[in-house]
Amino acid sequence: MKPDVVTSRSPRIERLKAGIMQRRGSFPKHVNPFVRAVALFFASGNGKSRVQIRAAYLRELVKLANIEIEPDWFLAGQHLPTAHLQWKTPDPHNAEHVECLRQLGIADTEVVKVRDCLNHWQNPPQCTVGTPDPESLNGKGFWNDNSTCSVFWAGGWMENHSIRDYAKVMRIGFRGVRREVEQAMAAADRAAAGYPQSENFWLAALDICDAGILLGQRYAEAAQRLANVAETPEEKARLERIAERCSRVPAEGARTFAEAVQALWLAHILTCGEDGINANSLGRLDQILHPYYAADIAAGRLDRAGAVEWMEELGCRLYLDYDVQAITLGGVTRAGDDAVNDLSYIILDATRNLGVIRDLSIRLHDKSPALFVQRSAELIAQGGGIPFVFNDACFIPALSERGIAPEDARDYAPIGCIELTIPGRANPHAVSGWLNSTKCLELALFNGKDPASDAQVGPPTGALEDFATFEDLFAAYEKQVETFSRNMVYHCNRGELAQRDGGPLPCWSVLTDDCIRRGRDITDGGPVYNYHSICFLGAANTADSLMALKQFVFDEPRIPRSELLAALRNNFQGREDLRQMLLMRVPKYGNDNPKVDDLARRVCEHFIAVMDRMESPLSGRYFVHLFSFLCNIPFGKSVGATPDGRRSGEPLAYSVSANQGRDTNGVTAMLNSLARLPHNRAAGASAAIVEIDPVMVAGEAGVRTLAQLTEAAMRMGIGQLQWNVTTVERLRQAQTDPERYGNIAVRVAGFSQMFKLINPELQEHIIARTKHRN
Repeated sequence: MKPDVVTSRSPRIERLKAGIMQRRGSFPKHVNPFVRAVALFFASGNGKSRVQIRAAYLRELVKLANIEIEPDWFLAGQHLPTAHLQWKTPDPHNAEHVECLRQLGIADTEVVKVRDCLNHWQNPPQCTVGTPDPESLNGKGFWNDNSTCSVFWAGGWMENHSIRDYAKVMRIGFRGVRREVEQAMAAADRAAAGYPQSENFWLAALDICDAGILLGQRYAEAAQRLANVAETPEEKARLERIAERCSRVPAEGARTFAEAVQALWLAHILTCGEDGINANSLGRLDQILHPYYAADIAAGRLDRAGAVEWMEELGCRLYLDYDVQAITLGGVTRAGDDAVNDLSYIILDATRNLGVIRDLSIRLHDKSPALFVQRSAELIAQGGGIPFVFNDACFIPALSERGIAPEDARDYAPIGCIELTIPGRANPHAVSGWLNSTKCLELALFNGKDPASDAQVGPPTGALEDFATFEDLFAAYEKQVETFSRNMVYHCNRGELAQRDGGPLPCWSVLTDDCIRRGRDITDGGPVYNYHSICFLGAANTADSLMALKQFVFDEPRIPRSELLAALRNNFQGREDLRQMLLMRVPKYGNDNPKVDDLARRVCEHFIAVMDRMESPLSGRYFVHLFSFLCNIPFGKSVGATPDGRRSGEPLAYSVSANQGRDTNGVTAMLNSLARLPHNRAAGASAAIVEIDPVMVAGEAGVRTLAQLTEAAMRMGIGQLQWNVTTVERLRQAQTDPERYGNIAVRVAGFSQMFKLINPELQEHIIARTKHRN
């Protein structure tokens, strides 16, 4: 039976949406900027370890935060202050700062202590192993905003970019989690060598559980106080229902759909209080909420329209201008069966009805219901790039072949943009590093030297004049990639070691298997899976450039090598004829040409093979994202003119999409090119934006076409797709009159945003992408 579509918002949801968009998020109206300093002051007063300080800080923040029960809302809770403010260190010589602290009960004599505590927190002790010196062998090529020598960036330090085990909170609540911690402590041998380290974490975990219990209690008490003085029966009933739910969750397990959604939201608030709201994602929401939905439907406590309204309200709570709090629908179950259920359709309906930018993705496989694909296509056709599509046939094998158990691999979900994790079981170190393949090719052409500065950045592997064959050139390119990959991994490993000492994440850890059982923080070997995910960018430009070199330098030599290098060094100045030859007379990736597409595949496969050989300090693997995010623009600034006809400093192609404007043979040709890439080996996920003109998806026939294209792309082995439905004319209109037309939502780079909120340089990049009409 086809699920009915619920197509309208209630007046209450309309009011909630208007209010949340005006406030630009679910934040308290009144926030004292020194709450964080006060919490840290209390938390650090007794010589606790850093992980215990961080946990106690979160507990104190819950205790101190303003609690507000807003009109109209059924879902209680606002983000804690640290989720969205830039905190300033209190100055003991600033009278305003001192007075603010005095009002919070901090004596004037203690202001210096608060300041020192906050400074220590914001500047944690760094790893003393190795060297961060950019001039050292391991530092060569490290990203610098003002340098043309940037080849890679590496972090290794992981915050947010995760999916916590919200299902566990719904199932047993924070009291149940607390009992789990207590049982682990009781069962442990105090004389064991590792017990002090485990005890250190377990004590922090107890504070996290207490913070979660307290958060619900405070909202329950606030709602009940208001209910006691409510002026109407309707308002009293609303407030009493909130009080009842929050007195239950997230302390205990949820019994109903409403309690499950409330538990989810309060747990999300708590985790965001630890490390912010950037890409703290919710995961497979249709799977973790469905048992409560099904039970309520069977008991007559809920109907479909009511469930849609709850999901609309959750969407309002999640609203941000820049939203990467991802929700995932569909795919297969842990057992391998189709996972689409009625709640999958309900969340699609709620997303469409709400009409705000919501980070939503779908997983497809060979037995995904046609109706699910159709309903998703209807939403995509409205514009805004939502939902985006992931292919189970690619990513489940990519994960399982790299050490993820098959049942866990089937449970994958994207974080934020496209980065993959195993919800509640992994530390994925998403976007831990970036490597610029096109810069590596440029260095291979100039014997490891940066042509703009003449600095020796990479190893001397020969210049273009030295290579007898194309394979010699490709070997030099591979040597550059391997050298900088090793540099990048070195710094990622330094970051991992630094975070183990300076940046524990006890709240994330409490909601991740097996941190409690092992007695280890997620940064210290606690989770079931620990891996790093590395972004590879520039594949399209590298392939286009290699194709030009192969065709006009090696196979049918028509361009003298010294002449080409001089033109590249001089940014084609005075050689527009040569640039046009390279642009127009060489096949380009994205047009279904196997010769150039296979070069793109080859450069991607090489990098994946290099990363497959790397290992982190916690014996983690290095997975690959075929993904650039926004870095194709700044990294493009560090690359000079290239043999594909691209001018110096211009953006590189987005992820594995074609270079903007070069995919001229239609959408099917673009999909054929994408299908030749090794998506099934990219365990961090791949990313492609394909832009289409609205005429192509107009009406029922257009939506069917889009659904068919999506299903075909999955059968072809394309890992991930983001359809962006718009026109150049519409985007230019939004530039000219942003107040009237700038609210158009567009797919940017793994996320969607209102066009008027995007900077002009990025707007031009989006406009330059091919808008396919066939």
